[in-house]
Amino acid sequence: RFMSDDDIPLTNNEAERALRGYVLWRKGSYGVCSHRGELFRQRILSLVETAKRLGRCPQEWLRAIVKACIEKTDYPIPAELCASSPCR
Repeated sequence: RFMSDDDIPLTNNEAERALRGYVLWRKGSYGVCSHRGELFRQRILSLVETAKRLGRCPQEWLRAIVKACIEKTDYPIPAELCASSPCR
């Protein structure tokens, strides 16, 4: 089917590109030594990938989250994520 339809990509490059940052980080850091370190890596990479897909700047979003933690206020949740589930 992908040979006759130009809208269907030949490979799954989008998924490979989404995983590339994680793979390069894991390779460059030689893994993590703790469960908390692995949770941190998963959460940061999830935030970065979500921000990219929403067309937002990951650094700005992370900065806003850290600021909310310091000020003890609610985390900033993009409106695009609130459309499918109730947000605070």
